[in-house]
Amino acid sequence: MKPRFTFGIPDHHRTRAIIDGKVGIEGYEIDITHDFVSAGERHHRFMQGEFDVGEFSTATFLRAREKGHRFLALPVFFERGPRQRNIFYCEGKLDRPGDLRRKKIGCFRYGATAVCWARGFLLDEYGLKTTDMEWYVSGREVYIGRELPVKVERLDPPAPFGEEKILLSRLLSEGKIHAAIVPGDSGHRGLFGGGSLPKMMGTFPGVKPLFDDAEEIIRYVKEKRIYPIIHIIAIKEEVAQRHPDLPAKLIEAFREAKNLAAEYLSADDIAGYEKERAVLGEDPFAYVLGKTEKRTIRALNRYQVEQGLMKEELPLESLFVREAYT
Repeated sequence: MKPRFTFGIPDHHRTRAIIDGKVGIEGYEIDITHDFVSAGERHHRFMQGEFDVGEFSTATFLRAREKGHRFLALPVFFERGPRQRNIFYCEGKLDRPGDLRRKKIGCFRYGATAVCWARGFLLDEYGLKTTDMEWYVSGREVYIGRELPVKVERLDPPAPFGEEKILLSRLLSEGKIHAAIVPGDSGHRGLFGGGSLPKMMGTFPGVKPLFDDAEEIIRYVKEKRIYPIIHIIAIKEEVAQRHPDLPAKLIEAFREAKNLAAEYLSADDIAGYEKERAVLGEDPFAYVLGKTEKRTIRALNRYQVEQGLMKEELPLESLFVREAYT
């Protein structure tokens, strides 16, 4: 009988071939769960131990590793892209990013990867430290792991997974918060715009992205040589040890599924991903641990230290399955 493992992945063009059974894991039976309300639900369930292998928040993964949780990352960087477009404000109530100092910023989770990246951008570009601002959280945290250095006001009870954004849009429009950081529109939409996030957040009057200049966003990415990693694929360390051939087979399966992703994409999306690769000069979804990926992981670790979510920078070689380095 073939060994069996549980697999929590999103229904996405880069996983659809695995979900459809076009791509399998040789020598293994897999129980796939792909119907989730939101990424937050997926990550929460993986953190709680429900899946042997699953998509996971990169920031949460780093915090979990620091606290001794036995997960390893595969070099499958599933969602990537700049996070400037994820920062919203209300027209007429903010003149410039520097005005956010001593203001209340809303986010769907304090420890979410998208929020960590956006705060890191504000730190590096505008000198805005996390402790310079007040924080309001509308949703449920997946995992924090330590006491924070800032006061965080929270909605009680928190909004359910998938319903955190609309509340932030209303509070922003009403002037009860001064900016909001939410997930969404990564990849080529994060670079060039055209995604669904502005429309979604614009449910209430005046709410717009604070940064919406594609040329400036591209300049920042090229200058920093960092391309944010939002979601990774992680595996329980005990599962990788029990089945030493599984990590390599998983990496290969994800690469095969990614190569078949065009079958599930529109012509516009295919063109968008090609444009993204051309601008970056490399494929951000090649699923390799290259120089850009290493630099990016280190930056996210550094940002989390500044934000009070971690205490130290972790050795990169301790985070990934050994196959990531071959």
